[in-house]
Amino acid sequence: MPKFDMGAAWDDSMVLLKSHSALTLTIAAVFLFLPTLAVSWFGPVPLEPVANATFQQMMATLQESARQAIPYQLLTGVIGAIGGVGIMRLWLSHTGISVGDALVFALKMVPTMIAVQLILGIGVGVIALGLFLPGIAAGGGAIGALLLFVAALLFLGICFYLWGRLAVTSPVLVDRTLFNPLAAIQESWRLTKDNGWRIALFMFLVTLVVLIVAVMLGGLVAALVGTGDGIGRMLTGLVEGGVAAVGGIVSAAISAASYRQLALRGGSEIFS
Repeated sequence: MPKFDMGAAWDDSMVLLKSHSALTLTIAAVFLFLPTLAVSWFGPVPLEPVANATFQQMMATLQESARQAIPYQLLTGVIGAIGGVGIMRLWLSHTGISVGDALVFALKMVPTMIAVQLILGIGVGVIALGLFLPGIAAGGGAIGALLLFVAALLFLGICFYLWGRLAVTSPVLVDRTLFNPLAAIQESWRLTKDNGWRIALFMFLVTLVVLIVAVMLGGLVAALVGTGDGIGRMLTGLVEGGVAAVGGIVSAAISAASYRQLALRGGSEIFS
């Protein structure tokens, strides 16, 4: 397989972001910005550990905060996925398509997208279990700690590689109208052959830039007005919603651009 060209993929991402810009921004505002803003404003506030809390108390507080946030995160995740697939449908459509048609298509794809996430989640869970089980079974000694450390490194490396190999699963679903999650995963695996590490690095670099900008904006807001109730929470919500919208569009663009490059080299007819 030819080597994946990160520069060409980035240039194509910019082309995609400029195409249907008004429509994609509208979808992003409704499906990415507003849900994140609503959760930030009206969802549960993260719990803070009590003063002089022990490690166990801090972990319990974090677990309770995560438990409260999970339903909201799942809801915003599904809504955001609908918006992302709708945007990709506009970008990858071979013929003219309306926003309504793109969103109807995205709604039909919801069960498949959920199935893909479940399959990948179970797969990653099985890998984690296989890697960490020896260290857990070895107990709390030096050998056990070493095994857990090695397992953590291997797990991060495997996840990074899988990120690259499965990066074009969503564009495959959208462009080829695949409702079979296993077929979409298999096709992504085929298209990214010999390019998993390069694609993962490309995705990582773009994601890192988005995260740095998000942290800087969040830190600026926190320094100016704080993050408590009132104006602080309102501005924090606006920042989080904006980052979710921009990050979601950029993520969809680089995934779609990667797919276009790989599918073209594979001889498939794609949007141009």
